[in-house]
Amino acid sequence: MDNSKLIMHVCRTGEKEQFYTLYNEGSIVKTTDGITRRRYFCNYQQNLAFKKVDAMEKAELFRAKWNNGFWDSIEIQYHDSPRMIYSKFEAFGVEFKTAKSGKVMWGRANSEFWDLWRADKMAVKSAGFWVKKLDYNWLVFCKCEPDYDFE
Repeated sequence: MDNSKLIMHVCRTGEKEQFYTLYNEGSIVKTTDGITRRRYFCNYQQNLAFKKVDAMEKAELFRAKWNNGFWDSIEIQYHDSPRMIYSKFEAFGVEFKTAKSGKVMWGRANSEFWDLWRADKMAVKSAGFWVKKLDYNWLVFCKCEPDYDFE
């Protein structure tokens, strides 16, 4: 059974957190020919309103519009602070993404990374990267400052 979920985040945003914004976070799971494919996203949808009650009403309208049978579940969550910005970048042939904590970025070590690691491990470390094995997978990490969307 597919299990596609949509979480609608209503958040306080703006330099002074003066308005409410809608972000969509989703997980789309589809199985075709015995192969299960998963896609995850988290993105800005639109500014909603200056008042919480108006913003929540608009979010409910979006939920009704998107409740068309595609999603197995749709949930609205309210947050009284801005959403963290999750970003990606590539280094050493590894695609890094922001961890949920916002304090580190991580990616899966690949052969290109290991070639560079073996060639000059100290240069990679001095650039702020380190490796750690979690659940039988080697991951590459680097520190970052949490970034929030105030616009």
